[in-house]
Amino acid sequence: MTEKLRTLAAIIGLTLLVGCQTNRPTNGLGGPASLETLNHWELKARVAIKTPEESVSATLDWQKKDSDFDFHIYGLFGATYAHLIQKGHEATLKLPEDRVHYHQDAEQLLYQSLGWDFPIDALSFWIKGLPSGKSGEQFSRNDEGELQQLTFNGWQVNFSRYQTFSGYSMPKMIKAKHPQLGLKVVIKDWEFLPTN
Repeated sequence: MTEKLRTLAAIIGLTLLVGCQTNRPTNGLGGPASLETLNHWELKARVAIKTPEESVSATLDWQKKDSDFDFHIYGLFGATYAHLIQKGHEATLKLPEDRVHYHQDAEQLLYQSLGWDFPIDALSFWIKGLPSGKSGEQFSRNDEGELQQLTFNGWQVNFSRYQTFSGYSMPKMIKAKHPQLGLKVVIKDWEFLPTN
């Protein structure tokens, strides 16, 4: 092989390698941040919610920054089904017909307002394909080491269709069942945001 062809092959090879890299968030020291420590993100997903009374298909927009979050489920034309906001020590739940409820804790607010035992704090880990570390949580992994099934406080959760989002392997689909509530989440878009 001539010198020019070797140089061209090397350039093409480097271009392909660089093109395959995905920019991951960093830990501030130049290295990639671990998925567990990334707490400033937003995602968009399709959700199906099933209760004993009804079934709903909707869109989920979820933004999270540390312990604060904005969790908005809405239908066609932007009609809100539920909009849960936790900011500091105040949680607000906005429902159809301009009903608004308040509490210090988002999970307690959901339970008092809707009767749902919904572990939104744990879900913020599960959505990334991570166990939450809460007491009583049991889980299994697949052959690739990815979270496959999990049980917690009456919830049975299955994780599937792992894909790479922002350089991390995370589940594209999560199905969660509880005696009073069923939830299916299909992730459409993930974005990790700068921490400042």
